[in-house]
Amino acid sequence: MEKHPHSITLLFRKFLQNRCSPEELNRLYYYFDIDENENLLKEIILEELDRDLDSEESPAQAQHLADLFDRISEKAQISEEQQTLKKRRWFGRRASVAAAAIVFVTMLTAISYWQITNTTQPKIAEESVVSYPKPGTDKAILTLFNGKEIILTDAKQDQILAGSGITISNNTEGLVVYQVDQSTLAKDSGAQLNTIRTPRGGQYQIVLADGTKVWLNASSSLIFPSHFSGDKRGVKLEGEAYFEVAHDAAKPFLVQTAESEVEVLGTSFNVMAYPEEQKNEITLLTGSVNVKKGKEARRLIPGQQAEIQRKETGIRVGVVDIEPIIAWKNGVFLFDQSELPQVMRQIGRWYDAEVAYEKEIPDVKLTGMVSRDDSLAVLLDILERAGGVSFDVQKNKIMVKQSN
Repeated sequence: MEKHPHSITLLFRKFLQNRCSPEELNRLYYYFDIDENENLLKEIILEELDRDLDSEESPAQAQHLADLFDRISEKAQISEEQQTLKKRRWFGRRASVAAAAIVFVTMLTAISYWQITNTTQPKIAEESVVSYPKPGTDKAILTLFNGKEIILTDAKQDQILAGSGITISNNTEGLVVYQVDQSTLAKDSGAQLNTIRTPRGGQYQIVLADGTKVWLNASSSLIFPSHFSGDKRGVKLEGEAYFEVAHDAAKPFLVQTAESEVEVLGTSFNVMAYPEEQKNEITLLTGSVNVKKGKEARRLIPGQQAEIQRKETGIRVGVVDIEPIIAWKNGVFLFDQSELPQVMRQIGRWYDAEVAYEKEIPDVKLTGMVSRDDSLAVLLDILERAGGVSFDVQKNKIMVKQSN
C-alpha cells in the first residue's frame, strides 16, 4: 500500500482531468497493477464519488472520459457490445468517475505502452543499429545436496528429484518447489544443503519445504536445506531476495547474510545484501522481524528498514517508501531520486552489462519507472530525459557521461 495515499489520490484526480504526464500515468499504473493496492483504489473511487465537482466542469470531464474510453478500448480490443454497455455509464458525475476507475485499472497498460513507444522512437530506431544487452529472464542454477547441478529455466517443466520423502519439481513459471512427505522422510536424513543461484540477467522463485516463498533477484544465491529439522529454519543469502515466510511459532525463520541475521516467525520482507554494495538493507512489509549484527539487535515494524553499513558498527532504522524497494519483485524498475551508482549497478545486474564512467561519476539523482521486460534502450532513454546524464552503449558495455 502506498505510504502516502493522498499523493496517489491527487494523481488519480489529474488522470480524470486529463492532466497526467506520461511519467505520472506510468506511476499510477504501477500502483494499481499490484494486488495489495486494491483497497486503496476502492477508497479513492468512493472518495471521488462523494466529491462535489463544479457543475461547469462535469460535462467536459464526462466527454473527455468518453473520448478517452474510445481510444483505449480500440487498443484493448474490447467487443462492440461491451463498449456500448460501458459507454452508457460514462455520462453523469458519479458513473463517469466509477467507469473511469474501472477502465483505468484494466486498460491503462495500453495507454502507457502507447505513450512510451511514441516518446522513445529515436531510441528504438537507434537500437536496431546498436546491439543492446537483453533484459533478464527466469533462469538459475540449482545445486543439490549430492553435488548435482541443474539448469533451471521457465521453459522446463519436470520433476528434478523424488526419493527419501523429498520431491523437487520445476514448472514453466520460473518456480522450483520443494515438498516433504514426513511419513516417508528418511530418519537419518540430516541438513542436506542445496544452493539456488541466479546469474546476472536472471531471476527465479522457490518454495521451500516449509512453504516459505522466496523471490531471488539477479546475481543472487540462497543456501537452504532440503527440509527443516530442529528448532530453527535457517537459510543463507547473498544478493537480494524477497521472502514470504510460512508461519511456524515453534520454529523461527533465520536469514543470514555476510553482515546480519534476520529472525522471523511468519512475515514478508526484502533483504538486499549484494557484496558490491556498501550496505545491507532489510525492509519489512508485514509482521515483525528482529535484525541482528554482532551483539546489537533491533526489531522492525511494517514500513521500516534496517540499514547496516559494512564499515560501521550498529544498525540504523528508519521509515521508508516500500514500493521502490520491492519494485523488482513486481517486474518494475522504480527510481525515486535514486543515486546514480546504485541505479547503474541494478541495471548492470539485470541486463548483464558492464558499467563504466567516462570521467568522474556524475552527481545526479534519477527518477523514472519502466518494466524490467523493456529493452535497455527504453530504460536509458527515460533516464536521459530525467536530466543530467547520457549513455553510450557498445555491445554489453554502458558508458555513462555527464550531460550539459
